[in-house]
Amino acid sequence: MNKIKKYIMAFSLIFITPLVVNVMLCYMFSDHQLKEIPTAVYLGDNTQFSRSIVSYFDDNEMFDVKYYVGSPYDIEKLIVENKVRFGLIIPDDFYKSLKEYESPTILTVYDGSQLPYTSFAKAQAAETLMTIKGGALVKVLQGKLNIPFDQAKKIVSSIGIQTRMLFNPTRNYTNYLMPGFMASIVQVGLVIAASVSIDREKRRSMITYLGSKILVYTILGFISLMLNIYIQTSVFDVPFRGSIKQLMTLTFVFSMSVSTIAIFISSVVWDKIKASQAAAILFLPNSIMIGYTYPLIGMNDGYKFIGKYIPLQHYADNLRDLMVKGYIINYRDDIRYLICVTVLFYILAIVVEIFRENRISKKKSSGEGEIIETN
Repeated sequence: MNKIKKYIMAFSLIFITPLVVNVMLCYMFSDHQLKEIPTAVYLGDNTQFSRSIVSYFDDNEMFDVKYYVGSPYDIEKLIVENKVRFGLIIPDDFYKSLKEYESPTILTVYDGSQLPYTSFAKAQAAETLMTIKGGALVKVLQGKLNIPFDQAKKIVSSIGIQTRMLFNPTRNYTNYLMPGFMASIVQVGLVIAASVSIDREKRRSMITYLGSKILVYTILGFISLMLNIYIQTSVFDVPFRGSIKQLMTLTFVFSMSVSTIAIFISSVVWDKIKASQAAAILFLPNSIMIGYTYPLIGMNDGYKFIGKYIPLQHYADNLRDLMVKGYIINYRDDIRYLICVTVLFYILAIVVEIFRENRISKKKSSGEGEIIETN
C-alpha cells in the first residue's frame, strides 16, 4: 500500500500538478494582453478637439475611461486607491496654445507599482498620442497657413517613424511567460519525486541502481515536459517555430540533469521528508534566479554568477527562443553543459552511496549496530 501511495504521489507531482497548473495559467493568459485598463482623465481644456483626444483613448480596447476628475491631483489619488492604473491630463487652454504654436504638453500618468499595466499602457498611449499629434499639426497648418490637406499631411509626415516588434507583435504574455513557467513547475515536481526515490536495501551494483533511477525519472520528466508543450501549442496557440529534434534533445538532457541532481540529494539526505524539503528549497526559486522573468543582465554580479550555473537557465530561455523565434543561439554549448551536470552529480551520488555503505559495513563489523533510515 505504501508503494502504491509513493507511485501515486510521484505521478501527481510529475504529471497531474504541472498539467493542471499549465492549463490554468494558459487559460488565465488567454486574452494574450491586458485590456480595458482603468483610466482617469483631467480635461482642463473642454474643447471639441480635447474631447476627441479622450475619445481616441476610450475607443481603444486597451483603455477604459472610468473617471473624469476636477483636478490633476485627483488622478494620483485614484491610482493610490487602485481605482485606476492610467491617467491622462490635458492642460487648461490646450487647443488655444496649440493654435498659437506654444507646444502644449499632454501628461500621461502610470501606476509604476504594476509594471505590466505600465508596459502595455505606455506603448499604446505613445502610439495613440503620436497619431493625435500628427492630426493636430495637420489641422494647424491648414487653419493658420491655409495649406491644403494633402500638402499639410506631407509636411507633418516628412520624417516617418515606424515600430516593428519581431516574434511577438501582440505582446502576448502566454508566449512570453508560459514556456519557462511550465518547465519550472515540471522541474519542481520531478526533483521532489526523485529526491525521495532511493531505497536503502542491499544492492548488487550501485552504478546500475542509481543509473536506472535517473533513467526512469528522466523519461518521466521528458514525457511531462513534452506533453505540456504540446498542450500549449495545440490548445492555447503558443507558436512553435523551431526544430522538433532540437526540442526533444534539449528537453531530454534537461530532464536528465535535473533527475540526476535530485538523485544526488536523495543519496545525501536519508530522511525523505527532509530530502523533499531540500529539493524544493533548491529548485523553487529557479524561475526568478535564472533571469527568465527579469533578465540576468539587470541583476548584480552575485546573482549573475549563480544564475548561469542553474540547469533551468540553460533550458527555459532556449525553450522560449525555440518556440517563439525558431532557433537557439547556444544550443550545443547548453547541451554540453547539461550533460556535464548530469555526469558530475551522477559520480557524486555514486561516491556518497559507496562511502555510506562502507561506513555502515564497518559499523556492523565492529558491532555498533545497523543504521536505520527515517521515513
